[in-house]
Amino acid sequence: MKKKSYLKLLIVFVLLGGGVYWYYNSIAIWGTSANGMWKATYKKNQDQYVERGWTGKVKQKSGDRVTVEDITFTDNNRTLMSVGDFEEGEAEDGEVTVLYPFSAEFYGGDEPKKGHIYKVHVTWKDKGKSHTDSFQLK
Repeated sequence: MKKKSYLKLLIVFVLLGGGVYWYYNSIAIWGTSANGMWKATYKKNQDQYVERGWTGKVKQKSGDRVTVEDITFTDNNRTLMSVGDFEEGEAEDGEVTVLYPFSAEFYGGDEPKKGHIYKVHVTWKDKGKSHTDSFQLK
């Protein structure tokens, strides 16, 4: 008798966990650079007091002190947004930028379309050398 109750409870938790996983996967795409230095997310805005839409965020995962020169967001190799000249602080619209380790919001726009390839390109400088890491968001 107890085994059936535990089995039913386990099935309920598995279904709930699957539902939560499916829900959050349907409202976000993300990716990490091949060198593991950068992570980007593009997700649906869940704040009811802010304009609807999708926002992107790039975070530096390494502890290296680097200077980010540019972030470009593309859809099927078409540039949706490119931004540079980062300053640490909070903008009027609430976007926060941190220079070390780097973290910034990079785009507010429409939801991703099926079959499209979304990429983030981070151009950064370290010890006078410029690098660009490009990676896909899935």
